[in-house]
Amino acid sequence: MSGSFKSTMNLLKFLHWLGVLMLVCGLGFYMLTQWSLEISGMLLISSLIGLGLVLMSPYPVVLFIQWAKRQDEQSK
Repeated sequence: MSGSFKSTMNLLKFLHWLGVLMLVCGLGFYMLTQWSLEISGMLLISSLIGLGLVLMSPYPVVLFIQWAKRQDEQSK
């Protein structure tokens, strides 16, 4: 059980950093290129930013779960 829990946490951490990368790429395309003036560019930029934010969102939950597990282990 502990091994699968740890691998799930690592997966969520990886997805967090992937989301950060997607968000930074989307913001970079928005600020540094003219793609935001075309429909296809708007779609690409909004998808990168939106999916990046969605992938980043579970990370605080992961941190809370890890904190709660440490608190539970310390109280035993």
